[in-house]
Amino acid sequence: MKSILLPLTAKVREDVVIEAAARIALWFDATVNGLFVRADPRMSISFMGEGLTADMIQDLCEATESEGIAQALRCEKTFNQIMAKAEIDFNPDSDGATARWRVVVGEITDHVGRKARTADLAICPQPSANQIGAEEILNDLIYRSGRPVLMVPETSVKNTLSHIVIAWNGRAEGARAVGAALPFLLRAKKVSLLQLGPVHEDRPSVEDLSDYLSDYGIEASVSLERDYGGAVGVGILDYCKKEQADMIVIGAYSHNRWREMILGGVTKHLVHNCPIPVFMSH
Repeated sequence: MKSILLPLTAKVREDVVIEAAARIALWFDATVNGLFVRADPRMSISFMGEGLTADMIQDLCEATESEGIAQALRCEKTFNQIMAKAEIDFNPDSDGATARWRVVVGEITDHVGRKARTADLAICPQPSANQIGAEEILNDLIYRSGRPVLMVPETSVKNTLSHIVIAWNGRAEGARAVGAALPFLLRAKKVSLLQLGPVHEDRPSVEDLSDYLSDYGIEASVSLERDYGGAVGVGILDYCKKEQADMIVIGAYSHNRWREMILGGVTKHLVHNCPIPVFMSH
C-alpha cells in the first residue's frame, strides 16, 4: 500500500477525508495524492439560459473560474495544514509518508476514475446531503478505476484498526476486495468473517476464505447464518454495531440497467447508512 488517491471537489467536505488519508499514509509509509477537480467554466454556459450577450457570458465564465481557483486554493491550504500536522513531507525523496497536490479542470468523470487506476487505493467521503459531490466521486471510482475504494463517513478513520469485518458471499467482487484489503487485515487486531444466507455451491465458502487468510497468518473468526432471511445490508450493520467493528470489507455489487451500473441493494444500503469506513472493490 504505497499510493493513495484522494479526489476532492468544492462539493465535498475535505477535512475528514484528508485526515483519514494522512492517517493511512502514516500506517503504510504511503504517498497521498491530493487531486482537486475544478469545474470548467465553459461547461456552465449551457445552463446560463438564453438572452445573455457574449460579454455577459464572458463575465460569468470569468467569475466562475475565479471562484473555482479560490476553492482549489482553500482546499490546498487545508490539505497542506493537515499534512504538516501529521508531519507528512512533500519531498518525494523523504523517508516515510509523503504527499503530492494537483489541480485539474473538468468534470469528475473526466479525471477521478482514470487517475485512480495507478493508485493502490482511493479514498472518498460517504455520500450525504452535505456531500453533494461524493456520490459521483464514489461511483466513478468504483466503476471506472478497477481499484479498491475506501469510503469514509464523517466520523473518519480511527487511529487503530481493532476489528475488521469481511462480509462474504463468495463472489468475485468480494474476493478482489479481500485481496486488496490484505494490508489492512494484517494490521487489524481482530478479523471476523460474516456470511448471511447461503453461498452458491459453486462459489468459495466462508470456510475457504478463512483458510486463505490463515495462509497469511490471519486467524479470523467465522459467523455463519445460512438460513438468514432478513435484509442482508441491515444484518451486516447490526452485526458490526454489536461487535464494535472499525471497518467493513465487501464487494461492490451492481445491477446492469440501460447500460448504466447501478449499486445493488446491499452495497447501496451500506453506502448510505454505514457509520464506519467501508472498503470496497468492484
